[in-house]
Amino acid sequence: MNKNKIDERIAGFALGASLCAALTACGGGGSNSSTNSAADTTPTVVTSGTTAIGAPIVGGSVSLKCASGAAASATTAADGTYSVTLKSADYPCIAQVAGGQANGVALASTLHSVAAAPGTTNVTPLTDLIVGVLGNGNALALDSAASSALSSAITANNLASALKKVQTAIATLPGKLTIASGFNPLNSQFSVGDANDALLDQYAAALVAAGLTQADAVSDTASGKAMTQLAYAATAFTTPNLTTIQTGSSVNLDGTFSIAIADPNRGQYVARANLDATGNVTSFTNAGQFTGITSLLGNRIGELCTTGTGAYSSTQHSQYVYASDELTPVTDPTELYGRTFTEFEDCASYGTSQFLANGSFVYTQTGQAPDSPNINFAQAFTTAGYTDNTNNSVQRARAYKYTAANGQTTYVYLVVSTKAGSTTAAINGETDFVLMGVSQ
Repeated sequence: MNKNKIDERIAGFALGASLCAALTACGGGGSNSSTNSAADTTPTVVTSGTTAIGAPIVGGSVSLKCASGAAASATTAADGTYSVTLKSADYPCIAQVAGGQANGVALASTLHSVAAAPGTTNVTPLTDLIVGVLGNGNALALDSAASSALSSAITANNLASALKKVQTAIATLPGKLTIASGFNPLNSQFSVGDANDALLDQYAAALVAAGLTQADAVSDTASGKAMTQLAYAATAFTTPNLTTIQTGSSVNLDGTFSIAIADPNRGQYVARANLDATGNVTSFTNAGQFTGITSLLGNRIGELCTTGTGAYSSTQHSQYVYASDELTPVTDPTELYGRTFTEFEDCASYGTSQFLANGSFVYTQTGQAPDSPNINFAQAFTTAGYTDNTNNSVQRARAYKYTAANGQTTYVYLVVSTKAGSTTAAINGETDFVLMGVSQ
């Protein structure tokens, strides 16, 4: 997985208040040991799972302390998994992971979890939040809790209640994060690189965008406090091949505005920005890796640029286009026919495009004659996309519409063009690019 400095920040945060609701057993990794009476011949049972913060925690020390007084430990493997053996009567247990590295960066603080029973117990920032709820905002309290206290804290009702609080809390972060239906961070299977692991990436980016530490998140979750003033969700698209990313933004508790993108190919991007009276982004206060932005319809649609060679001798290229979840998807491209759009590439408008009745459209660069009709937009809407033989690329498109309070409807199209056969995320001038059109 390709991670960046947000993983480093997560790794360095005081991640110490939490509960392992165990994401799932993905096989055992590393060595393990346990302490039980030598005379006890009761059959052993296994607790295993994955430790991760979006990247696997490698070489971390996992330890379990149980209500029976038994303890067990293991070292996490390269994929973040671990496995220990205990007795059925030992549970429930408090679990934690310390040390090791995530994406090559040392895990500076401990993450917690719980094992209510044998089976899957994973340790992640989300399970850390659950433990924080059980510990009334301080998961460290369970580390030294007496056996009776562990048994009374780690119950099915308490775990279910804590999970609901976590679901409510993360929905107030940029992107309005949600746990997938049917997935329980306490006991559902996941592995590094899957969709449930991607939520950890989104959480990491959202936390930094909101200006919060993991300790802040634990405290806010336990107390039921929203982690931002307002949170927004959007879908971003990029190369290669219409890569789709759930992203978001927020008005933070301190009044700042932030954008967060967790791109599985390029890493995680966070920027802070200024808004105008209409809600559009006017400039960055901390651009991070971005070099420019086009923000329209109250920041409901936009284009984000990074350093590189773009079209028209631009020194930046358009890397992401995004559409707010408030917009209505257009599934029939004929709705666009006959309309004229202002087109944006590299975070600037260089001309207009007009859709013809046969599904193609004509692009006119400002101050120049119209191009020949090109792009079969209906085909670009398909999974296969439209093959542009001239540029040896494949173009894929999406369209949306937004109806304002005054009843006016604005149409938007988003296009991602990827060089045929491309398997990288590289953007090369006119070959790999994203662009956006807004109806006039």
